[in-house]
Amino acid sequence: MAKRSSIDQLPPQIREEVDAAIKRGLTIDDIVARLRELGADHISRSAVGRYSQQFREFAAQQRQISSVAQAFATEFGEADDRQGRFMIQALTSVITRAILPVASGDEIELNGQELHYLARAVKDVASASKIDVDREAKIREETRKRAREEAAAAAESAGRSAGATPETIDAIKRKILGID
Repeated sequence: MAKRSSIDQLPPQIREEVDAAIKRGLTIDDIVARLRELGADHISRSAVGRYSQQFREFAAQQRQISSVAQAFATEFGEADDRQGRFMIQALTSVITRAILPVASGDEIELNGQELHYLARAVKDVASASKIDVDREAKIREETRKRAREEAAAAAESAGRSAGATPETIDAIKRKILGID
């Protein structure tokens, strides 16, 4: 296991300063100087260089995942969590590619442990898909409820302005809200 970076061991507020400096495009020397100002004078220039490189690589990977997720969402429909949906779909594709040779009768055999891991992966993907569908349904229902409440409030205001009786306004609100 790789040794933990000396920058990862810094207090969170100092690490956040380093991350912000990298995002702003400061040089390694500028970041080292800032660390010295913050009392972290034990951090070497090479440690800052390695950390900066890892940070930039991670940021590039996240941008790539976001870009692919955006393309996936465009192709298969918008969602709140495009990256999550993309990861579920990507994992489903990987599992499918792993199963197809076995299912088609090719000379590939899985031992018990491999079969167990594959079955577990299928179960986990199915569970993640269900959670995603349930979350989206809940969001849609909350949006519909909010829209009905806003419509009822608007109807009440319009009814009062037009001189409708409280009973009439109440009947209209109940109908809009689906309360009979």
